[in-house]
Amino acid sequence: MGGITVKRKQKVTGATALLLATALLAAACGSQSGSADETTKKDKGTGAPAISDAPVTLTAAIDSVIIDPALEKLIKDKLQKQHPNITLNIIQPVKGSTLDELIASGTVPDIVFTYSGRLTAFQEKGILYDITELVKTHKVDLSRFEPQMIADTKVGSPNGELYGLPYSRNFHAFYYNKDIFDKFGVPYPQDGMTWEQILELAKKVTRNEGGTQYRGIDPGSGISWIYQPLGIEADDYKTGKATLNNDKWKRVFELVKAMFTIPGNEPRGNAIDNFLKEKILAMIMYTNMFSQLEGPTKEGFNWDIAQYPSYTERPNIYGNASVNIMTVTKTSKYKDQAMQVIEAAISDDVQLESSRQGRISPLLSPQIQAEFGQNLDILKGKRIASIFKSKPVPYPNSSPYRSKSEAIAKTYFNQYLAGTIDVNTALSKGDEEINKMLQAEKAKQ
Repeated sequence: MGGITVKRKQKVTGATALLLATALLAAACGSQSGSADETTKKDKGTGAPAISDAPVTLTAAIDSVIIDPALEKLIKDKLQKQHPNITLNIIQPVKGSTLDELIASGTVPDIVFTYSGRLTAFQEKGILYDITELVKTHKVDLSRFEPQMIADTKVGSPNGELYGLPYSRNFHAFYYNKDIFDKFGVPYPQDGMTWEQILELAKKVTRNEGGTQYRGIDPGSGISWIYQPLGIEADDYKTGKATLNNDKWKRVFELVKAMFTIPGNEPRGNAIDNFLKEKILAMIMYTNMFSQLEGPTKEGFNWDIAQYPSYTERPNIYGNASVNIMTVTKTSKYKDQAMQVIEAAISDDVQLESSRQGRISPLLSPQIQAEFGQNLDILKGKRIASIFKSKPVPYPNSSPYRSKSEAIAKTYFNQYLAGTIDVNTALSKGDEEINKMLQAEKAKQ
């Protein structure tokens, strides 16, 4: 309990003194939000914390996600209405102001915008803070969220800690060039198709016409987004061993090779350029690329969306869709105010407008989902509902060496694709090399 100095010119006695002492005691014992001048009281009506309304400036860093001006404005406008005492300074991650650089300089932010897959790395930075108690005292209703969004947020928590709350999530989508299908008189892709059906469709639109070679399909990121729906990894964080040499990975290698060995569909340059600029690619599987589509659409690019293809045994499931979250840092002196910022970002009205701007909300609200993309002219008349017919696979609790393991898997896939080794050899040798890498990494510890 902090000390309080009271200056007074008159002597207070009797009941008046008792009342004053009681009031001062209550004020002094109020809960603190990290510093001595941030007294937090309880609202008598709701029991929710009544945070100090003294002016405060909070800083927020951005790590591995994008906070565009439109989203920043939404959050700040909401704060101005609800908590005008809070000034939010969102620091874009340019050179000199990345999260790591801010931490190194001693300027640890109060809030970090990131995604769930980064939380394991945050353990080493020493900035993670379990907001479970803040959620309780602020009476944040977690039942408003899709359960998987909360589960994915906790994926890197060893004991179920809640290190942040989701404000949006990414998605995988299936884009196609309608003009190519029209040119060859082939029906457009339909929702609910399997990878095998997509392969057959790709063969019909992989053609050479007038000296132009049209490609039927590209998976967008090689084997990466194709293995994820199967819930597999190249190495297991629990055992510390490689997990590449199995039938599921064999299926992935064979499927992607089947795409790239359709005569005329061999990879040529950048798949995004093939689709958006050269307009020679009929179908591409990708994440949110609405911003990239804006220019081509205004110039007349005729495209649409279908439901992401599925494995037969895993219908309506696509790959890892990063859950974008906001965290309160362990060192913040204004944790309650930081929580108020998060509450503003996840409020119904901010989430509704964010959805209209083309961000998938983590909330369950059917209305919010139904108005996805309504403010984007490029989405007018598009089959937006197809995006929501599939769900992301639960986000994996990956090992810290996931990127290195996956790079090794890609190397051996490329050898298999080139025909220098067979699939079984590729998987076996890849497994061996991943295990060597893991042993070397552990030896450094």
